[in-house]
Amino acid sequence: MDKILDVSDYGICLFSLPVIDEFLKKEKVRSKKLLANFQKNHDRYLRMLESGIWLPFLPIDSIDYLIKMEGQEPIFGDEWKQKMEHGQFNLTVKDSVWITSISYFNIFDRSDYVGDKVSYRTLDGVLCHAGFRYDVPSGKYLVSIKGYARKQKLDYPNPNYGFLFSLVKVNEFNGFNDPREDEIYNFNVSSMDRKSLT
Repeated sequence: MDKILDVSDYGICLFSLPVIDEFLKKEKVRSKKLLANFQKNHDRYLRMLESGIWLPFLPIDSIDYLIKMEGQEPIFGDEWKQKMEHGQFNLTVKDSVWITSISYFNIFDRSDYVGDKVSYRTLDGVLCHAGFRYDVPSGKYLVSIKGYARKQKLDYPNPNYGFLFSLVKVNEFNGFNDPREDEIYNFNVSSMDRKSLT
């Protein structure tokens, strides 16, 4: 089954739940408003990137994206065109990785992360998925992200954009990259696609 991620804010993020739990406990963070906390505490945010605690990719448009992880499902086929590639970003994993809409960090509720996906229903009853869990062996990884656009656009509910994540295991991290450095990184694949049409 395709993993279609409904992004209801301005980005997506990767994390391993036990890793972020341990970090928040160590940092004595009790607030559930994690996104605001990370934005207000730049030093904490940088420590998270350096140690691979949490990895945000933003800004991107608030639409549906087809999400894939290399080695766990077929990669994007000939009907897609690669629009961007960025890496490498630190990620520490304990047993699994979540890929979620960053909106779930506005009010972080650990109980949302049960099973293999985070889901909700819209007011008119449509089932949407805001996160997916991937089984990944524990360890340190360098993450790369590729963005894709469908060559021939399809009607809703088919996603016309997607992301492929690749994880390469390493023994240790050697520095870190900050995906929020806008002068270096652009993850907004749908915006790139619109520009190429004008």
